[in-house]
Amino acid sequence: MLQALGFFALVEVVGLAGAPLAGLAFGRLPGAGLGFGKPFGVLLLTWLVWIAASLGIAPYGTGLIAGAAATLLLAGILAALRQRALGRRLRSADATEGWRFRRLAARAFGDPDPARRSLLLGAEAVFAVVFAGAALLVAYSPDVWGTEKPMDMAFVNAINASTNFPPHDPWMAGEPLNYYYLGHLAMAMPAKLLGTAPDVGYNLAVALILALTATAVFTFAGTLWAAARASAPAIRGGPVATGVAAVVVCLVLGNLAGVKAWLDAIAPPGDYDWFAPSRVIPHAIDEFPYFSFLLGDLHAHLLALPFTVVALGFALQVVLRGPRGDAVLRGAAEALAAGLTIGALYAINSWSYPVAAGLLVLAVLAWLRDPRSRGRRTYALVWTALVLVVGVVLLLPFWLNFDPAARGLALVHHHAPFARYLGWQALIYGGLSWMLLAAFAGRLSAARHRWRIVAWGAAAALFAGSLLALADLAGPAVIVALALIALGAVFSRRIGAAERMLWLLIAGGYACVAIPEVVYLRDSFDGGPFARMNTIFKFEYQGWLLLAIAAACVLPWAAGWLGRRTWPVWAAGTAVALLLGALYPYAGTYARKDGFRTAPTLDGLGWLRVRAPGDPAAIDWLRAHTPGSAVVLEGFGPDYSAFGHGRISTFTGRATVLGWAGHELQWSHDPGSREADVKTLYTTTDDATARRLIARYGIGYVVAGPIERTDYGPHGLAKWDRLGRRVLDTRGTTVWALRPVGPGRASGATPATPASPRSGSRGLGR
Repeated sequence: MLQALGFFALVEVVGLAGAPLAGLAFGRLPGAGLGFGKPFGVLLLTWLVWIAASLGIAPYGTGLIAGAAATLLLAGILAALRQRALGRRLRSADATEGWRFRRLAARAFGDPDPARRSLLLGAEAVFAVVFAGAALLVAYSPDVWGTEKPMDMAFVNAINASTNFPPHDPWMAGEPLNYYYLGHLAMAMPAKLLGTAPDVGYNLAVALILALTATAVFTFAGTLWAAARASAPAIRGGPVATGVAAVVVCLVLGNLAGVKAWLDAIAPPGDYDWFAPSRVIPHAIDEFPYFSFLLGDLHAHLLALPFTVVALGFALQVVLRGPRGDAVLRGAAEALAAGLTIGALYAINSWSYPVAAGLLVLAVLAWLRDPRSRGRRTYALVWTALVLVVGVVLLLPFWLNFDPAARGLALVHHHAPFARYLGWQALIYGGLSWMLLAAFAGRLSAARHRWRIVAWGAAAALFAGSLLALADLAGPAVIVALALIALGAVFSRRIGAAERMLWLLIAGGYACVAIPEVVYLRDSFDGGPFARMNTIFKFEYQGWLLLAIAAACVLPWAAGWLGRRTWPVWAAGTAVALLLGALYPYAGTYARKDGFRTAPTLDGLGWLRVRAPGDPAAIDWLRAHTPGSAVVLEGFGPDYSAFGHGRISTFTGRATVLGWAGHELQWSHDPGSREADVKTLYTTTDDATARRLIARYGIGYVVAGPIERTDYGPHGLAKWDRLGRRVLDTRGTTVWALRPVGPGRASGATPATPASPRSGSRGLGR
């Protein structure tokens, strides 16, 4: 577990550097946002490395990462020293000095702030506990193969094999990677800097992203509680308890479909179908964070979680205090930080960008309803525009190179019947919605004419529902109504700013659930049964994040909203909802980890060592002795190959002629004749034909392992000894380094010239 300690120590250093910088960006929040230091620091480090490599300032590598980390650390130290000096001056200043005192107070952290220490130390404890626990759980199912793991592993390795960005596409030689990869870069850098084996680094990255998300969720929820305490002294609990509750509700609990899976099992938890709760709506994906962690795909929607929560921190600050205008440099720094955080989401998970940007805009509009905004409304609008523009400018190289492969929006014409649709939503969001019921009930009880509202609301629901039922829109209309009620509360002047932020989360969450029932993005699945799959998946996943955080934050508020008779009923229902939600992490973890029968390990290549013992040696040799731009020929197979097709390019990051063709089509790359050309290269006995194709794709190395020998037979392998020489031959896997064949050869693919390996060895090292 030394590798895990290395990851932990590295992120601790980044977090220590990021905390003072987070304090500059979130200094007006209770706790000064110091708990955001780790995810914010990781984001800053990633952007510094990415922009330098994208603009050609420096090649991507350990030197650039170390230099960017040193720069970040220096900036953090200077920011901490500056804040400490300002704090001393503020404590010794005389409040009667007027504008000088106010100017100093605007630049220093507010004092006293009872939440600051508890939130910072709590965030540190949450990160350490979650990272350690997650790393241990990952070690019980460490194989980096199956589902989308090969894709994410290939991205991480292609990034670490590249010297500039965008990185090359590991599954289609000669093409750039056309995907939102900034989150993969964030997880690739620790392995690159520490020299960790890619498969081990992948598993640690899964644990790291969960720990960063938990830290961000804890900080956000605890900060919201501290802000609410100022205007609602009756609120129960504390910032730490609320933060921990948010981590549990958002990142640990499962949906109610997990209960259905338990009832469907014969002898749970042994035969529990842990995958089924993520597939509630037909032809769609209904993931939630704990499922994503159990699955272990280092996919964009998972990678975006901690940075999305950091972006929510900026929305919270705006709702509470408005866009900063009392200190010019601090205001500009906040705008730059907010713009970078929101803009980076487009390059991490493009689906998260409109949600985060939209919530920030709504936060500004909510602030404009606050009496304190008078005289600053034009400034607020200009500040918002600046943030959005900055978000594009700071990520401009990505915008210019990325083709989203979308063909616009389309209306949804077919909907599920009322009962079926609400049944699906209840299985996904039922537990969260029950907890949120306290907020809606409290909103109703605070209304001046609540019984009139109930009567007119019921009449409108019956009338509109009967009309909408004809088009099967009554179910989505319920979700839209909840979002609109929440949106109305966001703009209410009768509630405090902290409560408006809570309603903003609820409005955003239900809007994310409703949007896929109105429009969907036309992607490569358009026209088939999976046309809405990605739209439902990506929006409803963010809906879970927003609603889960809101549900946890409702817990300390509920007693003040509900009456003495109502609260016990709601509390009992909440206890049941929490217990039912806990069923999935219990049974799902047991089933996914196969009852914890095997010893834990972070070795992600164990599956390949069993199936093809010589392949890991080939992977090690290619990573150690070939340039990152090399092109390696390996066998072609179907997407999601259970046998390991694409394993060489996946675990080396070196490009191959063709990997997963179906995914390449989704990324706007046409495979053309590549599949046939790979087959020809392995089967032909004609050297001239092979040379022509070698030159076309710039192939420098050839691998023949059990997969290639089974798929293509042995007849075409003899020519590789004529066209190159064996550099590795061990346990059924052979690697040839080819001689250059002419100007068609790819740049940087000149074969290495190591000493001759011994047959049966593992090659010449990692």
